[in-house]
Amino acid sequence: MKSRTMKLAIGMICALTMGASVLTLASCGESEEDAKAAKVMNVSLNPEVEFVLDSDDKVLAVNALNEEGNLIISAEEFENVEGKSATEAAELFVQVSKETGFLVTGNVTAAGVTNEVSISVSGEEAEALYNDVKAQMETYFSEENITAQVAEIKAITEAELEKLVAECAPYLEEAEIEAMEYEQLVETLAQSRTETAEFYSQELKNAYYEAKAFAMEQAELETLKSQLNTVAQAAISAANDAYLGLVESVEQIRFDNLVKEDSIYQKALKSFREAKTEYLNYRNHVAQMEQTEVTTAVTEQLAQFQTVVDESEAALLKAGEDANKLLDETKISLRSAYDTVIGIIETFSVKASEHVDAISAAQKQALEQASATFEAEYGGFAAQAKTDWNAMQAELNAGYAEETPEE
Repeated sequence: MKSRTMKLAIGMICALTMGASVLTLASCGESEEDAKAAKVMNVSLNPEVEFVLDSDDKVLAVNALNEEGNLIISAEEFENVEGKSATEAAELFVQVSKETGFLVTGNVTAAGVTNEVSISVSGEEAEALYNDVKAQMETYFSEENITAQVAEIKAITEAELEKLVAECAPYLEEAEIEAMEYEQLVETLAQSRTETAEFYSQELKNAYYEAKAFAMEQAELETLKSQLNTVAQAAISAANDAYLGLVESVEQIRFDNLVKEDSIYQKALKSFREAKTEYLNYRNHVAQMEQTEVTTAVTEQLAQFQTVVDESEAALLKAGEDANKLLDETKISLRSAYDTVIGIIETFSVKASEHVDAISAAQKQALEQASATFEAEYGGFAAQAKTDWNAMQAELNAGYAEETPEE
């Protein structure tokens, strides 16, 4: 969500607060020496997890990059990951991946897996950090007798960081993001990831990002409206009501189709969890077999479980795509409605550029209220997401249980 006239300066964003723990951006008068966030490190084994690191390569924030990543970071082992070194955090990732069956132990050939962990790092010293993390992982693999490998390093470019920031800070203009220095991009990402640390759901995070954008945009409009006389305010009333109605529609569409328990997306996610659990448990059961025990029937059974996973994953992706298509169509109307309100305001010679300080103050207050409102409305869904992932983890830790024939 990007306002046509709202040009937020980075300095203004420094004043905005959300949630209990918010990082200060490096651009808020801090020296480069004082800046905290330094790198972004992504670790992937199908579950994909992002670690934002400080200048000492300690974890500032952790974030799942896909739904299975939420399974990993919702584990008890990750409760105190902040402050750990990058190598410790990466080892935690592979440890939980092993416990949950994503990292296969035993006969990986029989299980039909590669066990390849991918690591991507941003920044000038990316290769040095990669080598440290790789060495730590290989030590862990050796100690645990796991056949696995670490893929060649992939650098996270500034363009990729800009894309991540655009997704989690939709209130920023494209030009503003492009103008950010590397350190500002990482700090902005760190702030956002800290705010959503308790959201073990990709769609909840998206809802939160958008709620912030709406709050800032509406605060801007209210500030500009306050500069108008009574007659002028009446002139924009209908257009403003249409805009607010469309904001409500977008939020309702997201809730109905992506967030609430009986939404198509959440039902598909539940089916995917169940299918993935059965597949991973059976795959690891097969990996514990001697090669002579891996019969054609066993291989076919594993393939059937894989097929169900593929089908459930396809259904999950389609549910997300369909819902987001509907959202995008509604947002087109929303943008038009916003432009109409702004256009009418501008006919009365009121310009956003002339009220930056007032808009900034209003947006700070609006974000604080939006945070409280979001927690009240979505807190239960956030807690349920963690419960669901923990339940899946418990089933994966328990492993495969062969069915006993009925007498």
